Amino acid sequence: MTVTTQALSESPLFAGLDDDARRKILLHVHERKFSSGQVIVLAREPCQVVYLIVHGVVRAYHASLEGREHVLAYLGPGDLFNLVPALDGGSIPANLDALTDVTLYTLPCDRFRMMVRNYQPVATAVLEHLVADARRLSEMVEDLALHTVRTRLARFLLSRAGDRQSPNHWTQEKIAAHIGTVRDVVGRTLRDFARDGLIRRERGRLVVRDRKGLEREAMGG
Repeated sequence: MTVTTQALSESPLFAGLDDDARRKILLHVHERKFSSGQVIVLAREPCQVVYLIVHGVVRAYHASLEGREHVLAYLGPGDLFNLVPALDGGSIPANLDALTDVTLYTLPCDRFRMMVRNYQPVATAVLEHLVADARRLSEMVEDLALHTVRTRLARFLLSRAGDRQSPNHWTQEKIAAHIGTVRDVVGRTLRDFARDGLIRRERGRLVVRDRKGLEREAMGG
């Protein structure tokens, strides 16, 4: 499918530009598609393009040599990836893979830097995105440093309560990667929550039985 100026106007990155500016940028934007489960980029590779997510859900994560993963973010339409290495010339900061079928727009890093220098609306959009990302990562570090696995798991369960549209089935391993621990600890804590009457299993799903009790756990109490 050909990328159009109308499609660019729907992105927060390009929304503040006039049609003439978008037509110039359009010459350097390309569409790429990835199937569910496919790796998009790997951490520490040289940064060649900035990615704009048009359709689908992707996962940004770190992985250890032993195979342990920690999820940094789930990204969807309108989200951007590779802004920092595109600006500072460093390597890609995290792995990115497709959780669903994904459509991306790509823009070469040198063209992206030119856009930031020449178009004030783009610079503003990039700044807002980086500020939001910095705040989210700061909150993630605080959560990992100051709260127990039990508290983090309670918060996760509350945030996903009633979610039937999750792009991925939440296995214990995936929950562990999301909250920054290992599968065995998640399994043990889930059993504790079930024993305490906070949750129950129902047709393969975890159902919150005692929301107030789980909220107390989420507060660290």
